[in-house]
Amino acid sequence: MTEIEVPGPEPDWQPATQPPYYTGKNPAYQYSVWEHSAPLFQMIGALALPVQPVAQRLRLRVERSWDGLDELDVVLFQLEGFSFAISKHDGNPLGVSYVWLTQPHQRADKALNTFLGVLGLGEDAVAFRGNAHDYRAERIATSQDADSSGEVSGVTLLTSLWARFRRAIGMTSATQ
Repeated sequence: MTEIEVPGPEPDWQPATQPPYYTGKNPAYQYSVWEHSAPLFQMIGALALPVQPVAQRLRLRVERSWDGLDELDVVLFQLEGFSFAISKHDGNPLGVSYVWLTQPHQRADKALNTFLGVLGLGEDAVAFRGNAHDYRAERIATSQDADSSGEVSGVTLLTSLWARFRRAIGMTSATQ
């Protein structure tokens, strides 16, 4: 068999995983398996803990992946008839792990309750229920401290957790 050599990359091509995508000279854009699959998932809540303790409890293997935001830890598994994914971005300023159903289900609350039961965790481990993109997500954070201007404490914030996350990383303005 004849040996075929593939030429090396062009010197002005950026890495195929480097954002902003499609703006450099490299004609290829590489995406991760996570980035390809996650848009199909149904977010059902977030845990106030990293992925590793969940994986250890269930004897799962944590996978490393990436997407347009950052590198992340992720586990995908089935549990009592539900297909789950748990993910946490390295740079997530909220420090939460997102809980997803990989196959959307009408009984998301039942799925999250089943998951918590098997883990042996209570509601205190839940940062919020629902979809972070949805302003109706339960357990919206409240302001606990008055700032130096003397604003009232204990006021429920009407902005969703995900909207605040996007603002924190500079993806949108505070008025959107």
